[in-house]
Amino acid sequence: MLARSTAVISLLCLVLGCSEDDKTTAIAPQTRDEVVGHYAELVHAGYGDSVTGAEDLLAAIKSFVAAPSADGLAKARKAWLAARPAYLQTEVFRFYDGPIDNPEDGPEGYLNAWPLDEAHIDSVEDDATTGIVNDASITIDEEGLRALNESPSEESIATGYHAIEFLLWGQDLSDDGPGDRPYTDYVTGGDATAPNADRRAKYLTTVAEMLVADLKKVRAAWAPDADNYRSTFMGDEALETMLTGLFVLCGFEMG
Repeated sequence: MLARSTAVISLLCLVLGCSEDDKTTAIAPQTRDEVVGHYAELVHAGYGDSVTGAEDLLAAIKSFVAAPSADGLAKARKAWLAARPAYLQTEVFRFYDGPIDNPEDGPEGYLNAWPLDEAHIDSVEDDATTGIVNDASITIDEEGLRALNESPSEESIATGYHAIEFLLWGQDLSDDGPGDRPYTDYVTGGDATAPNADRRAKYLTTVAEMLVADLKKVRAAWAPDADNYRSTFMGDEALETMLTGLFVLCGFEMG
């Protein structure tokens, strides 16, 4: 995956030219179609890696909630950490209203919105009854969670990587490390450490399923030999579009 990120940066060199020690580096001539085509391959592969990581995360979450244990929670957290870098590498493919952040139907806000008001999802230190998990009047399903994402405010995040992160780790109340939600928050009966464990488990599973579905949607938009975004991307403005994503990420988002 790191090689793919490096390759995207190399595309910029192909377009603008690269130098090393004040000497022009010899680069085999590349046609415009070759550069654009390679970029499209990288995007498709990047979202493919993201889907794979999300599927592994979903499998670990399902295993954990089926039989909550400290080991199961640790494996789910490890799967989240393994899945996250693949998506982060795709952020260079944003900022030009492509499939990921199209203003009409792009799923970026469901995948990666931030910052997150933890109390919108579940109990927090000062309020044990707050959040969707603890509100029995709210049906926990895809439709309901999408409607509650960024509602009533931009920080009311209900879905995506960060929602899953909070459900796995809990609040970060330590100066020395991340949150440390006990696995018993997902246990019913005498060992339970929080109410509504069944709703919490359903929430966690549902948002992980949504994560996979949304990433598959973006991957499909970049699939080769299909009537999709990729087939129209290859037009005259492709190079400008590619550079827009790179420059906005480097110049504004990272800054």
